[in-house]
Amino acid sequence: MTRSAVKAPLRERPGPAGRFRLTSVPDAPAMRALGGGEDRDVLPVTLTLTASDVLTEEGAQAYLRGASGVRVVPWEDRHGADVALVLAHKVSLATLTRVEEVAGAAQGRGVPVLLVVDSISERHLLYAVDRGVVGVLLRGEVGYADIVRASRRALQGESPLPPTLVRALVERLRSLPGHQPGSSDLSVREVDVLRLLAEGLSTAEVAGRLNYSERTIKNVLHDVITRLGLRNRTQAVAYAIRNGAL
Repeated sequence: MTRSAVKAPLRERPGPAGRFRLTSVPDAPAMRALGGGEDRDVLPVTLTLTASDVLTEEGAQAYLRGASGVRVVPWEDRHGADVALVLAHKVSLATLTRVEEVAGAAQGRGVPVLLVVDSISERHLLYAVDRGVVGVLLRGEVGYADIVRASRRALQGESPLPPTLVRALVERLRSLPGHQPGSSDLSVREVDVLRLLAEGLSTAEVAGRLNYSERTIKNVLHDVITRLGLRNRTQAVAYAIRNGAL
């Protein structure tokens, strides 16, 4: 079968009244978005997914199965995946329960979860982070190629969060009882790194701001996460705020 005969994958597009509809998109632009000449953007990754509606789930399955370097396993086999995707229009109790089940936060084990939603409240964002979500993507700002890239970066320990959600999380944490500015067991360099992450900067941007290599920034984060028994850098930022460092 020639390439031109292959049916284009499906993708969500905003429709009338805020609803989502599925449309076909050419394969080539998506593959260019996945490339970018960066090794981490071609890293093999095994994904599993669940969605709040059948059309979204079928569209996502169709795209992901055609993406280079991506293997998709059924939700029933999710514990064999590298990253689990939970796609929903509205964040409900059922959504958060599903997140908690797959992330296995209570047992300290599980599959990293990326939550892809229309919007999320500060309260639900904090709940999701506490229970093992490694990243949140807003459906109106991303396509499936972006979700694949975010999944690969989550697999490498990053925490994909739009700057608006980072700020919302920071403000929510600072408003909680028990926040006491000035008391922390983090080093000055660790605090500097976490403060910039709390502003929504990427590891590359943090490295440039502090005049370190990106590898050094990643090592600093790894040390903090490992020493404190945390899951990811988002939880490291949360820890720093709750303990008065930020």
